[in-house]
Amino acid sequence: MPSMSLASSMITEARKWMRGSFSPAVATAFIRGWAYTLSYELHDPWKIVHSPPATPLIFSFWHNRILLMPYLYRKYFPKRKLIALVSRSNDGKFLSRVLGQFNLIPAEGSSSKKGASAFKAAIQAAKKEGYDIAVTPDGPRGPCYFFQEGVIHLSRLSGLPIVPVSYQLESKIELKSWDKFQIPIPFSRCRIFVGPLFSVPKSLSENEMSFLKKELSAALSR
Repeated sequence: MPSMSLASSMITEARKWMRGSFSPAVATAFIRGWAYTLSYELHDPWKIVHSPPATPLIFSFWHNRILLMPYLYRKYFPKRKLIALVSRSNDGKFLSRVLGQFNLIPAEGSSSKKGASAFKAAIQAAKKEGYDIAVTPDGPRGPCYFFQEGVIHLSRLSGLPIVPVSYQLESKIELKSWDKFQIPIPFSRCRIFVGPLFSVPKSLSENEMSFLKKELSAALSR
């Protein structure tokens, strides 16, 4: 629809302008206000939200769902702590400052740039201070919905289970960015899907890695 295409273009430009013009506090207030208008329907058949384990978790979700994830984490896990792997791009740096407004910690790095240091920082925060970890398996450059192996290696090295998280928006605008970034329409419904837990052994064959990637990708695509 032409109107949706125009709206997508306008929001893309608005995102660039907001990054350069808004303080993280203002951007966070905008996200909270926008998210507050939505109605939420939680699907948690494995009781991960209702009865979370005491040990840290690795939350994994597609890159185009980033907008609501800080709000949702604080909504459903108000007492837990989280460190998020973010890129060193301009968007990633701005996201890092926004995460701080939600009392979440960024670990800057990616699969292509200083990823090892980010992995190390995330694992130390999880092991020593009980932080959950957040990772987008198709970020920071895509392709969209392509599950890269980084999150599996993070689980293997840390011994922490992966929790796939997804949400479906009843009404949304999808940007023409590489990740098809999703913007919810205010006052629409958001259906959230959590779990199951995936435990990764220390060693994996190529077939096991391929199978696990397919299972995780399917769980993220609900």
